[in-house]
Amino acid sequence: MWLMEPSTPPPLKADVAPRIYVLDGYLPSRQWPEIESAWQAVLANCESISRWSDPAATPRTLALEHWLCDQLGWQAVALDGLSCWQLDAHESDLTRLTDPAWATPQGLLLTPCHFYVRLDHVGVSSLKDRDLNQLEANALLASLNDDLASWSTWFGSNITLVSLDPMHWLLSTDTGKLDLQGCALAMAEGLNVEQYLAQGSAAKIWRRVLNEIQMIWYEHPVNAARAQEGLLPVNALWLGGALRPGPQIVKRRFRLKGQKDYVKGLERYTHKSEDQQPCELVIMSLEADQLRPEIVHHGLQTLQSAISTAPAEQAFELLVCSDHAWEHYRVVSDQRALKKARLHHRLMRWLGGK
Repeated sequence: MWLMEPSTPPPLKADVAPRIYVLDGYLPSRQWPEIESAWQAVLANCESISRWSDPAATPRTLALEHWLCDQLGWQAVALDGLSCWQLDAHESDLTRLTDPAWATPQGLLLTPCHFYVRLDHVGVSSLKDRDLNQLEANALLASLNDDLASWSTWFGSNITLVSLDPMHWLLSTDTGKLDLQGCALAMAEGLNVEQYLAQGSAAKIWRRVLNEIQMIWYEHPVNAARAQEGLLPVNALWLGGALRPGPQIVKRRFRLKGQKDYVKGLERYTHKSEDQQPCELVIMSLEADQLRPEIVHHGLQTLQSAISTAPAEQAFELLVCSDHAWEHYRVVSDQRALKKARLHHRLMRWLGGK
């Protein structure tokens, strides 16, 4: 729910776009007494712009995805499909992405994965033990070719499966109309997949296709070889976000520094305009197993150091996220500049005294 009105970009100072630091995964540590003083030091010079938390019991977008969509002017959707735009290993595939024939939001990301059955639920796991290589991906994809015609009949339009690289596949149709909404695999991993599978009027058909894929790949040579290596079998394709999740002309552009594939792809996907200065987005991410006081404290110190040593005219914003909530702040740079001026004044007095 919104605790404040949705944010609008703050005014730029001296034509310098803000640098936005994203502390992704840090928000749960805000209440830890061990690092309370470190958080107070970071937020002392910050004023809140807006904040959000997802009231849904099983949310389908990550907090960082939600904030980015808000800033871009898009409806909140899964953004992992943008990861396709950062691929530069195969130039021919990039040419295909920019071809007008592909200019449709119905190109949907598919990720080879592993479904498993427990007593009370079906779960999903990424192939963290070892990704597919290109030969394996090609073999698995080829095994589905004979069934594409039947599946196209079910959907009412010709569907196509393409492997852009071994772990980035695309589902598309010749009509551009496929009512399916997916979510990031990272949201569903380790949980009951029932709440995270594709939604939309074609969702039941997609589940039917998934059942077919499981049967086709059950004894596939690729999985036989993986079993000999002690690796998880590949028995499903996880349906994620759209290749084109929103308009390429956006409210706010970003120049990105981060390791997330979809964040890298966002910069390539969005339209570049001379009238729109991109904001630098610096993402500092913590996984759940990294969320420890000493690591959080180090990250906060790194942030404070970066802000305090930057040029006085540089504007800053701060986004603090958990999986399903975010808080967006503006760093009050006038206070930062005043502190630097006082430090400079003291230094000059000390030098003069010498």
